[in-house]
Amino acid sequence: MKITLIGYMGSGKTTIGKMLSKKLNLDFYDLDALLVKKKNDSICNIFKKKGELFFRKTEHSMLKKILKKKNKYVLSVGGGTPCFYNNIYLLNKYSNTFYLKTDSYTLFKRLFLEKKTRPLISHLSKNELFRFVIKHLYKRIYFYEKSLERVNVYGKSKNDIVKEIIKSINYLKLS
Repeated sequence: MKITLIGYMGSGKTTIGKMLSKKLNLDFYDLDALLVKKKNDSICNIFKKKGELFFRKTEHSMLKKILKKKNKYVLSVGGGTPCFYNNIYLLNKYSNTFYLKTDSYTLFKRLFLEKKTRPLISHLSKNELFRFVIKHLYKRIYFYEKSLERVNVYGKSKNDIVKEIIKSINYLKLS
């Protein structure tokens, strides 16, 4: 089974993905981590040196390879991945997509604590970050909502989120 976690940055895709892959005994892949390894540079530096367009093209190319070559996995993709180059349609065609959905204030609180590691927001003040998250999330929700499954993660423990995804997967298998 191919499982892909999508959602806004800070929604918990990587954390939940690692836990889920262990529970299901599947390989875990993080698209951002694979891209960093392939380019031997940080995402922040890739954005600065080559720009977002280069990053998105590279991301799209790597995504296609993973979706077609790998048989069973849990994949975490960057927050923007589903929003470019019809990636959401590829993700839905070749995997079972789960949108980790949470509110903008929770995302803001999480991202404020880790903004130095995130190229799109590293330069923003607290107020600018809050406005950015609301505006940016609003633009991306359209793509996230096209996922095959939605998991509201607000106020839930990591274990509860993993259990909910596993329950959905078992349901999908029966369908």
